[in-house]
Amino acid sequence: MAEDDPFADLGKTLEDESDGQENAAGPQEPTTTPSDSTARADDESGVGQGENPDPMKDVAFTYEAANQRPFYAREETIEDFDAWLNYELERELNNRGYRNIVVREMTDALLRTVVEAELIDEIAEQFEHAREDAASKPDE
Repeated sequence: MAEDDPFADLGKTLEDESDGQENAAGPQEPTTTPSDSTARADDESGVGQGENPDPMKDVAFTYEAANQRPFYAREETIEDFDAWLNYELERELNNRGYRNIVVREMTDALLRTVVEAELIDEIAEQFEHAREDAASKPDE
């Protein structure tokens, strides 16, 4: 029933778009430090090399080791998340002395934290609040 699911062909569309983009420009990931023109070049330094990587400036895993997944959320939630990630978390990591901070590492740490911290109750409560808020609002 693809007619009932507006996202049924999303995987195919994303594959087609990514094939064209990778062939044209290669895979790219935005860094959270756009003022650093060497961020992409330094992005892979120390990863997978036999040398002693510096955890303060070398990324934990390569771009190729990451798996990008779409998340569906409301625009306001995404904006709040992006602001928190880019201004709060990145600033904290920077204050702790880390350099060459990339989005994939912060996202990976966030997802591992959610799973390991067993936040089921808190997340279920947020889900319930959203449902209750939606039910209490009149149709627009």
